[in-house]
Amino acid sequence: MHIKTRLLQIILCWVVSTTWVYASASSDWPDWNRFVDRFMQADGRVIDITYERKSTSEGQSYGLFFALVANQRTQFDNILKWTSDNLAAGQLGDKLPAWLWGLRADGSWGVKDQNSASDGDLWLAYTLLEAGRLWQAPNYTDTGRKLLAQIQQHETARAGGSAGTVLLPGAIGFNLDKGRFRINPSYMPGFMFHYLAEADPKGPWQSMWDSYMQLAPQIFSAKVAPDLYVVDSSGRVIPDTEREPSGSYDAIRVYLWAGMSQDPDSQKQIKMLATYAALIRQYGGPPEKVNPLTGVATKTDYSPIGFSGAVLPFLKASGDNASLKKQHDRLLEKDSKPTQYYDQVLILFGKGWFDGQYRFDAQGRLQPKWLR
Repeated sequence: MHIKTRLLQIILCWVVSTTWVYASASSDWPDWNRFVDRFMQADGRVIDITYERKSTSEGQSYGLFFALVANQRTQFDNILKWTSDNLAAGQLGDKLPAWLWGLRADGSWGVKDQNSASDGDLWLAYTLLEAGRLWQAPNYTDTGRKLLAQIQQHETARAGGSAGTVLLPGAIGFNLDKGRFRINPSYMPGFMFHYLAEADPKGPWQSMWDSYMQLAPQIFSAKVAPDLYVVDSSGRVIPDTEREPSGSYDAIRVYLWAGMSQDPDSQKQIKMLATYAALIRQYGGPPEKVNPLTGVATKTDYSPIGFSGAVLPFLKASGDNASLKKQHDRLLEKDSKPTQYYDQVLILFGKGWFDGQYRFDAQGRLQPKWLR
């Protein structure tokens, strides 16, 4: 009886210890834990609670990436399954996911726009390839490669002149008249394209990145990033005349990606974006909106908290330690207050990188904290 009791105690201690270790691992990234509690369903759906409780391929792809960074494979699989089942009719890899899911006009929930979004698609493909490598799971790799083929087929185009192959923001609606294309520079993380160039050397990724960097002095002519720009038939960058010139909620990711990348092109980008660093110093925080043609801040009375998170890698790469500390301190002051979905995503990326939850190496490979 004594032996049985002792054996039971040992088993119980092992279970408690194992459970505690699992709980500790799941709570090692407080910002991610809060995001899951606030914006994610148990079935893997990432919800933008601010805007009609919609879900997007972008949100699902970001959630998938963060679950990999956190080493939470069950959560990863839930996110992946929800994405495939609800955005790609269970055929993710064989088809691109729809970008928007939510409450439809007839009162049902489902896909609201079948068009794709190449940023979400690229993040899904990249994360699946890296999950296959890090978790030694070939099924993820296979799906990631299929997605890359779909992206190449449906979301790239050959522009005129030296513009080369360009990444369209989606499959439909960005191929304009007279040989023009509308482009979103925040869909071009340097680390990702260097990674894809090695993972898929027969694909267009290296030439696409090289063409993008060749156009970069025109794209960032005022040393700030635009939300969108247009490439004309001769390969020149021209303003998007259908919209007011703006660098705001999309453009903020350009600074984020440049700061996190480790390749030589990242420092070139940092220098090309120097005006935005100066604006942060001038106003004490990242301005919500700038004019990408002049480099002048056009809305300075509000600085989204997520922007402070996004610029941490950018400011560190710029060597601006005073501004870096100020933005980091601002995040710590707001730490316990609820934020919007997009703010929290930017914080997860920027502050997560700054806090050492993950890094990208010179080849663009993910280096999560749990692997080091």
